[in-house]
Amino acid sequence: MRFILVTMLVAASVVAAAAQGGAQGSVQEKPKTSDDVLRQRLLLKERFNKSWDVQLENARDRIEGRCKAEAKRRYSALHPIKRRQFAKDCIERAGR
Repeated sequence: MRFILVTMLVAASVVAAAAQGGAQGSVQEKPKTSDDVLRQRLLLKERFNKSWDVQLENARDRIEGRCKAEAKRRYSALHPIKRRQFAKDCIERAGR
């Protein structure tokens, strides 16, 4: 009984490894149409330009977080309009 279980386990692992190795080891085919080429170029462009966008977003998030924290220290929860206006003004000052 153990021998059968071990053989089934080995067979399953060999099949899984072969399927995974076939996907990784295969050479990528060339795109067949111009639409595929355009799609791949757009994907590459998004992948490379993403780092710049993320850095800008991170800087903006840091400024917003700092301004909101300062507004929270200055104005209590009883004055949400003053707090929101202070945070908005602070973000505008930092953006200049």
